[in-house]
Amino acid sequence: DPLLSRTSFARHKKMAEEIKAKVWMVSGCMDEQTSADVSDVMSFGLPADVGPGGAGGACTSAMAQKITQPRPWVWGNLLTEMRQDLVQKKYTQIPQLSSSYNLKLDEPVKLKPDEVPINRTKALLIGINYVGHKQGVLSGCHNDVETWRSIITKHGFNPQGITVLKDDGQSTPPTKKNIEQAMLALARGATAGDALFMQYSGHGSQIKDTSGDEASGFDQVLVPMDYQGSGVIVDDWIFDTVVKSLPEGVTLFAVMDCCHSGSIMDLPFSITVTPQFAQQFQANPHMALPQNVKFLHKHKKRIAVVVTAGAAGCCVAGPMGCLAAMCAAMCGMAAHDQMQKQNEAGRV
Repeated sequence: DPLLSRTSFARHKKMAEEIKAKVWMVSGCMDEQTSADVSDVMSFGLPADVGPGGAGGACTSAMAQKITQPRPWVWGNLLTEMRQDLVQKKYTQIPQLSSSYNLKLDEPVKLKPDEVPINRTKALLIGINYVGHKQGVLSGCHNDVETWRSIITKHGFNPQGITVLKDDGQSTPPTKKNIEQAMLALARGATAGDALFMQYSGHGSQIKDTSGDEASGFDQVLVPMDYQGSGVIVDDWIFDTVVKSLPEGVTLFAVMDCCHSGSIMDLPFSITVTPQFAQQFQANPHMALPQNVKFLHKHKKRIAVVVTAGAAGCCVAGPMGCLAAMCAAMCGMAAHDQMQKQNEAGRV
């Protein structure tokens, strides 16, 4: 980024090198945005054999429609066409791509490297519809899990290595404790040569930043099914406990389909798929992801501190954003919870 000084560039590079694994994250929207539900994912043209149909996340639907096509994808083309589909269907959310390194946009999109055998793959799929809640109930997040389960198994992931968390009364429930334990198991059980996949569909929100490391004044958070009693999962925790703990030689592909998800994994390089993005990519297909200025601001302040939503919104016949009342309630409860727990270690 031209706004970064040479000193800042060097500092950013040094901090980025703390991340040993290759990590890619597609998020459903920018930090300040809400993402949406789709009442019928078939409106995006998904193949009949991908997922259960019905409701789903807009980001998941747009991405799944592309990635299931029998054609090679590079990042620039995938992001451009996802954004075009969302705009055509009148969704205002703007996807983002983040990475642990300055990825080139003409690099192939791979859910896992071709050379990784099926027995070296693991995945974590999380879908929260907030069943039984009085407000903020979603309809598409369980379906997103099944859509991604179908896609990743077709791309060489071991069905026996997939952990699923859903509030459907049958799966492991996506409580705060269970989500954190599953993320830890995914990351800390990994060794060089493993390919990991992580997907989250449910509510995302923001809470007041109490550590002073966010330029915006807010942390991005995931909202587990029991957030009212247990609190939320903060981006700082995801980065420190999950992203940084992955060893060299591991890959992690993440899809975070929720509100306020642009920097939910705090990765050092990112790009927003703006209207100008397609022109920039066409002019320079080899362009690299720019440095994430938020990452620099955040981590230079906490260098001593020891990471795809479907659908945050009501499922109706058209795009809807996150319920304002629920977001406000979550922010208030989460802020209180975070102030009480910010110094807690080993929360699982």
